[in-house]
Amino acid sequence: MIRTRTILFAALVALLALAAGVALRLLLTDRATPVVATELGAPFELVDQSGASITEAAFTGRPSLLFFGFTHCPEVCPTTIYEMDAWLDDLGATPEEVGTFFVTVDPERDTVEYLQNYLASQSDRITGITGEPEAVWDMARSWRIYWQKRPLGDGDYTLDHFASVFVLDEAGRVSDLIAYGADAEEAKAKIAKVLR
Repeated sequence: MIRTRTILFAALVALLALAAGVALRLLLTDRATPVVATELGAPFELVDQSGASITEAAFTGRPSLLFFGFTHCPEVCPTTIYEMDAWLDDLGATPEEVGTFFVTVDPERDTVEYLQNYLASQSDRITGITGEPEAVWDMARSWRIYWQKRPLGDGDYTLDHFASVFVLDEAGRVSDLIAYGADAEEAKAKIAKVLR
C-alpha cells in the first residue's frame, strides 16, 4: 500500500512538473504583449536641427525610431544613422509613415547649426533634437539614457552612451529595442511590427 502511494505521488509530481514546463514554454513563446513595458519619456520642449520647436508630440501619430547619440561619435552614431535610414528604405517606409529622431547627449557642442550640417550629409529623413544642455539632459534622463563624458586630453572629450534604438508605436510608447550591431532583418522585423 505504501509503495502504491509512493508511485502515485511520484507520478503526480512528475505530471505537475510537466504541466508547469509546458505552461512556462507557452508563456515565453506566445507573448502577445511587448517585451518593453516601462513607461519612458516626459514632456519636453527643445529644438530640431532647423531651430524649430519640437516637443514629445513629435513621437505620436505614427511609429518612430528614437536614438540618442552625439555628432563627434566616431563609429556608433554614424553607423546607426546609416542603418536606420537603410532599414526604412528597405521597408519602403516614408518619413510620413515613420518618424526618425536623433537626440544629442552633447548639446554643448551639438548646436542647431552643427546638428543640421551633420545630419544633412547623412540622411534627409532624420530629425535632430538639441537645445539648452540641462533641458536636453532632462529629456534624456526621462528616457533613462546612460551617457558619460570621458576626457581625451587637451580639453577634448568623447562620450560613452546608450547605443540602442527605441522602436516607438504610434502612441509614442516603447514597443521594442534594436541593439547596436543587430542583424538588419531582425531590426526591420521589429519596425514592421509597429507598421501593421
